[in-house]
Amino acid sequence: MSTAPRQVEKAALDPIGLCHSDKMPTDVQFIGPANRHAITLRPGSNLPSAKGGPLPRISLFVEARLKDAQFKTEIIQLSFDAYLGDVLVGQGAVGPVTYLTTDGQQVEAAFTCPRSALPLFLDPPPGRVELKLRFSGLLRYQHEFTGARAEGLEAAGVWHQWPISNNLVHELTVSIARSDWYELVVAPLKLGGYLIASLNLPDPTEVPAWTAALDHLESARRALTTGDAPAVFGYCRAAIDALPGAKKNIFDNMAVGKKREAIDALTLSLGTYLHSGRHVEPTTGATGGDFPVDRQDAALAYNETVLLLSHIASLVLP
Repeated sequence: MSTAPRQVEKAALDPIGLCHSDKMPTDVQFIGPANRHAITLRPGSNLPSAKGGPLPRISLFVEARLKDAQFKTEIIQLSFDAYLGDVLVGQGAVGPVTYLTTDGQQVEAAFTCPRSALPLFLDPPPGRVELKLRFSGLLRYQHEFTGARAEGLEAAGVWHQWPISNNLVHELTVSIARSDWYELVVAPLKLGGYLIASLNLPDPTEVPAWTAALDHLESARRALTTGDAPAVFGYCRAAIDALPGAKKNIFDNMAVGKKREAIDALTLSLGTYLHSGRHVEPTTGATGGDFPVDRQDAALAYNETVLLLSHIASLVLP
């Protein structure tokens, strides 16, 4: 038996899912014949859901709102490509949807995704998870205008088809709190466990000596998002090599003892692993490594490097 989708609580704040962009499209307008604003799509209030299996499926919700009751518009089908960052992670459709009103209604926007895209869902870019939906498809309209208001339109009282070309940009960003993403999408897809850890990476404006290491770490994250595993290995190794004091004096601020020896050995060991995997040197573009690497290897390399640098910062910085 199905249950109604849980509603977003507008007063709830998610401290680890704050929006990191103030430029994302909050709605998309469909401008019809004779430059008529027909309908608007915006992110819906229902939370997402997901279903695993041979063909994983994610369900988002959008609000479809009619602009003018005298310019009736129905969605025959709006197909869309779903992007996480710049990576295409699925394809889906909205519709058919009839009897749209000026009050708006919640509409499911479900898409299926190839299994090759699933590792990206475990480690999306920081902040709220933002999925970009790019629409094309077919609408239809019927109007009740007469005289000058009907100029440029087909006959009144009759339904007319209206194609939405993929040459025009109709893009909507659906933003999801990070905690909801892991609970409502990642967990039902049964992608395995996921790690949530508190990081202690410094602010480069306050600790300029860490700027290069943090820049390489950000480049590694972007490479992971685009699926470039060798680049992830190269940037992660570069991040370690760019630490102040690298390679022999990183831990000079620590008291001499077993703990210092152990974390130093761990850092050297991770650097050796990153150098052994197939990698691309960020500065020279040279390639190296003893074994091929894939997305899973890259996710391990990135996560280990982030956690290690965070721990190093907690040990050596004031």
